[in-house]
Amino acid sequence: MKKVAIIGGGISGLSALHFLKTTYGDKCQVTLFEKTDRLGGTIGTDRTDEFVSDWGPNGFLDKVPLTLELIEQLGGSHLLDPANAKAEKRFIYCHNRLNEIVPSPIKFMTSSLLSIKGRLRIAIEPFIKARTDWDEDETIHDFVSRRIGPESAETLVGPMVSGIFGGDAKKLSLKACFPIMVEMEKEYGSLIKAMIGKMKAARKNKAQDGKSSSGSASGPGGRLTSFAGGLISLIERFEDRYNSDIVTDCPVDLISMDDSQYLIKFANQKPSEKFDAVICSAPAFAASQMIAPIDQDIASLLDSIPYASIAVVCLGYDKKQIGREAEGFGFLIPRGQGKRILGSIWTSSIFSDRCPEGMAQFRIMIGGDTDPEAIDLSDDQLLDVVSSDFHPIMNINSRPQYVNIFRYKRGIPQFIVGHPAKMKRLDDLLKDHPGLKFTGNAYEGVGLNDCVVRSQKVVKQLAADLF
Repeated sequence: MKKVAIIGGGISGLSALHFLKTTYGDKCQVTLFEKTDRLGGTIGTDRTDEFVSDWGPNGFLDKVPLTLELIEQLGGSHLLDPANAKAEKRFIYCHNRLNEIVPSPIKFMTSSLLSIKGRLRIAIEPFIKARTDWDEDETIHDFVSRRIGPESAETLVGPMVSGIFGGDAKKLSLKACFPIMVEMEKEYGSLIKAMIGKMKAARKNKAQDGKSSSGSASGPGGRLTSFAGGLISLIERFEDRYNSDIVTDCPVDLISMDDSQYLIKFANQKPSEKFDAVICSAPAFAASQMIAPIDQDIASLLDSIPYASIAVVCLGYDKKQIGREAEGFGFLIPRGQGKRILGSIWTSSIFSDRCPEGMAQFRIMIGGDTDPEAIDLSDDQLLDVVSSDFHPIMNINSRPQYVNIFRYKRGIPQFIVGHPAKMKRLDDLLKDHPGLKFTGNAYEGVGLNDCVVRSQKVVKQLAADLF
């Protein structure tokens, strides 16, 4: 029996624990160490006065079969809570108003979200020459500006990037964040041609098998999905099943080598312990400090992955206080619109059990890589900034009846230009350390699905090393 340690009790570490136990449980003894007194990492849910507020992520897209299989194996499928169909409506705040993002190309090209020049620039996209140097990395902003114009980059894609990554499209790597866009240009030479090609393929598949496509013209689809009682319900399923394999309040200090085994030194009074393998799912900056005694090059590489700070402000109002309709997913705000907040998710419009009857709940994001100082504002200052930005947009003229603020000083890893090369370098360095693996949201994707997929991948790699 091989001894395996997992460091970190967020979704990545818990998923790795599950995959090890269910696939290789007869070959290894696994222990997960979490430094705090709770599991979940940034996944958490407050349930106060009938308000249900997620700390960080509020769901996942149901497009990845592995995640759904994991939930089923944990016995949590009956708790799944798909988003309300009305939540498909999304908006961008621009020109002092909310502009709905319409899926119809004809309606979009006649909307006033972009200027006439900006819309015409999109129309000529099929005639823009594709790049030929596929090895060179490119920022998201540069790619979008090159394909559909600078106005679209600023107005459409910039706020989407800040909403997903809390990042700056002028810094983030297209290859790392949206690899499908690279493949679309590479295969079709044009995004519009790629969308047409994918729509034709979807119609052909539907005609052949009678099933509708789960994707869209621009790539894989998916419906935002959470759990009854909030996303913490998923973590509770892990905890119920694997409680005997988990040690909380047990921070790891250092990882070193002792003969051919990994020696873990704990920061509390727990004696050091040897393991045949280690999966580290701690944030990259924390993993860097742990791993320094083994490989300084790996430590430096992990430490070079930047993080953005972000604050999430949850607000609850009597629906009578809200002067405009709040049915939809929410809105994002491009920079330069006179607003400091990044956008808002209309929580109670998306999921049904998030607030008392007659009330509405909203999540407002502020900070990110374009506004790092926001995280240092006091709670009162954050509430004042958020209210002054949010209230005029939603036509609210009273203070919220419910307030809950969550802060993440280093919350979201930033896949800046050069990130894919870093990941290749990490893989090369790890060849000298069989049995040592890293998982989490700092490597191949920041979403819950990405973390689950990455964890299964490293477990399979670990099995190849050990068994």
